[in-house]
Amino acid sequence: MMLRDLGYVVGKSYGLKGKLLPYATLEELAGSKNLEELVEKLRPTDYGPYVSGLPRPLKPTNIELALRRHLVEVHFDLAMKSENAGIIQAYYMKYLASNLKTILKGKALGKGHEELLEFVDLRAEELVRRRDMVVRAMAAKDLAEAVRSLSGTKFGDVAGMAMDLYEKEKDLVVFDVAMDKAYFSEVLGEFNKLRFTERKRIRQMVAADIDGYTVLAIMRSKLWRLTVAEARRFLLDKAINIPREIVDMMLEAENVSDILYILKETPYKTMLPEPSAQDAATIRLLEEAFERLALKKASDAFLRDIFSVSIPLALIRLKELEIRNVSIITAGVDGELGTSRILQRVVKL
Repeated sequence: MMLRDLGYVVGKSYGLKGKLLPYATLEELAGSKNLEELVEKLRPTDYGPYVSGLPRPLKPTNIELALRRHLVEVHFDLAMKSENAGIIQAYYMKYLASNLKTILKGKALGKGHEELLEFVDLRAEELVRRRDMVVRAMAAKDLAEAVRSLSGTKFGDVAGMAMDLYEKEKDLVVFDVAMDKAYFSEVLGEFNKLRFTERKRIRQMVAADIDGYTVLAIMRSKLWRLTVAEARRFLLDKAINIPREIVDMMLEAENVSDILYILKETPYKTMLPEPSAQDAATIRLLEEAFERLALKKASDAFLRDIFSVSIPLALIRLKELEIRNVSIITAGVDGELGTSRILQRVVKL
C-alpha cells in the first residue's frame, strides 16, 4: 500500500512553485523568432522533456498539449501521494472533462476521429485507466453516438442534456457547462467529505469554482431561455458561499442584469461588472472575474496555509495559469504578432 504523506506533497508543491516561470522568462519566450527558438528556450525548464521530442513542423496546439501533459503528471503524482487525496483527485477530473468537451464539440461540428486527434492528449485518461471511454467517444460516427458511448459514466446524463439543448440552441457552450457540472459535482462531493478544519482552509478556493459555476450556469440559462426546472438540471446540489434562497432568486430572475443586482447581496458584490448591452459580454466579464478570484485565492494559500491540502490545489491552479500564458505566447509567436502585443495578452496575477 502506498503511504500517503501530506508533508511530502506540501513540500513538493512549494518546490514546484519556486520553479514557476518568472515574468522575465515569459518576456524572453515572447521574443522568440519562431516556435523552434521558443521550444529551445523551454528545454532548461520542467517542460523541456515534454516539448523536445515533438514532431516537426511544430504547431501551437502540439506544444500546448505537451505542456498540459506535464501538468497532468504533476497533478496525478500529488493525488496519489497526499492525504485528503479525494479533493485532489476530484480536481483531476478537469482533464477528462476538457477532452470530452473538445470531442463533443467536434462531433457537433461534424469532425472525424483523425481531426480530433490533433486536439486531444490521452495521458490523463491513461494514468487513471479511463482511456477507453474517451477513445469510444472520439471514434463515434456522430454526436448522438458519442453521447451514447458515455452512458453509464459520470458524464453520461449531462452529455445527453447538452445534446438535447444544443439541438435547440446551436451554442457549443452547452457542452462546456454540462461537462463542468459533472466535474464540479465531484469536487463538491469530495469537499463535503473533508473534516471541518480542512474544509475551512480550502473553502474560499473551492467556492470560487463552485459558486462561479453556479452563477454563470444560471446566467447562461437565461440566454438559452430555459425554464426554472430546466435550468436546475444544470446546477449542483448547492453553492458554497451563496445561500439557497439567493440561488432560487437568481433562477427566478427575468434576465442577466437582474441576476447581477441579486449578487450584490453575496460575498461577490465587489467583483461584479457593469451590466452590458450584450448579456454574453456581461457573462464573459464575470467569468473572468471568477477566474481572477480563483487565482488570487491560490496565490494567497501559499502565504496563509502552511500545512494543508490547499497547497497542492493552489500549485495546480498556478501551473494552469503558467501553461495558459505559455500557450498564449506560443500562438502569438506562430502568428508573428510581435513581443509587445503578445505580452499584452499574458494574464498576470
